[in-house]
Amino acid sequence: MKFEKLNENKLRITLNINDLANNNIDYQSFMANSQDTQKLFLDMLDRAEKEVGFVTKDYKIMIEALVTSNGDF
Repeated sequence: MKFEKLNENKLRITLNINDLANNNIDYQSFMANSQDTQKLFLDMLDRAEKEVGFVTKDYKIMIEALVTSNGDF
């Protein structure tokens, strides 16, 4: 899992299939927005705040999920 703060309003989080497996989530559950996936997103946002200073508390956020050519997303 990699965090990049692109600017004050944009954050890029790169995940791979191992990151999902480490959180007991499969790809289909991830793409279906399961309860486990929602918890993972909230955990990632907390971690992003600690690691790169990206604050989301009390803000609305938009998530774009894209798959890269090497299988990361």
